[in-house]
Amino acid sequence: MISLRKSMEMQLEEVLQSALKSYANALAAVGQAGAQACPPVGEELKESLLNLKQRLSTETSASGITETEELLEKELRTWSARAAHFYEEKTDEVKEILTLVANAAGQVGERDQRYAQQFGYLTERLQATAKLNDLTTIRQSLVKNVADLKTCVAAMAKDGQESVADLRAKMSVYERRLEEVERIASEDELTGLANRRKLEHQLELRANQGHPFCLIYIDLNGLKQINDTLGHFAGDSLLKEFAGELRTAFRTTDVVGRWGGDEFVVLVDEDSREGKARVERLAQWITGEYSVKTQSGLRKVTVSAAIGFAAWQPDDTATKILQRADAAMYEHKTQLKRSCEKNLNTQPLA
Repeated sequence: MISLRKSMEMQLEEVLQSALKSYANALAAVGQAGAQACPPVGEELKESLLNLKQRLSTETSASGITETEELLEKELRTWSARAAHFYEEKTDEVKEILTLVANAAGQVGERDQRYAQQFGYLTERLQATAKLNDLTTIRQSLVKNVADLKTCVAAMAKDGQESVADLRAKMSVYERRLEEVERIASEDELTGLANRRKLEHQLELRANQGHPFCLIYIDLNGLKQINDTLGHFAGDSLLKEFAGELRTAFRTTDVVGRWGGDEFVVLVDEDSREGKARVERLAQWITGEYSVKTQSGLRKVTVSAAIGFAAWQPDDTATKILQRADAAMYEHKTQLKRSCEKNLNTQPLA
């Protein structure tokens, strides 16, 4: 009887763990779908749900699960409101541009009709001149009509130039606004680096062009521990500091971006030899102490990163080179872990 009860308890525990795992995976899937549905506001939802997934894997109490559900509802409501606002703004911008073009077309039509009327009057006067018999009168009439014609053409040209200049000025404003929307859509909201959407686009572009380039995949170590011990505010502060160091370590022509969570990707337009040299310098540049902001003030934390490198090969697709860099990064991560364990085991006992 005891064995049966123990067996049932083990089965229930297995079912619970399986359900929690499925729930956690569903959270990640919802975050990914939100990021794809509306990239400009979806990355924040994705990050929040990944944090909830991590929280769920460590918190299995009934109260913890209930709190996770409440946080999930809050995140989805926030994302829904922001996504609706974003698309509403986009719709309003398109409406404004269409209205502007329609008004400009209407103004051109009115102007053309006005000048067509004036040309009609001139034509009638010229036809009347043709019926005159007195040469002096004909000449005086022609001089006046030519002067009027010149005045009309000059006014028409000036009017046209002003209309075109006005339309260009207004369109420039909308172009800047659309460029700003595009910039926001391709920028990681937290770090200001390129987001995953832009990285994927740039990676596809380089792979299709067939010019030599390198991909550097970087995984920041210890972010989860900092989130757990110092809070997510400190974790976000570290991500921003780390992103700033990455940006400084590369040229403005390199594409430096946040792939997601604590992972970063850099696209460098160089050959394999130069790319590897950049990786060696990078490892020294980004490893060390960082000052992060916490709720109680600045704290020093020591940071390291696992780095993977892959150089483009003629038969590479974007997926292939990304997979190679990712595999190299995980290999480096394993080496760092073994080195750390070895150092702990060789330390003398106090």
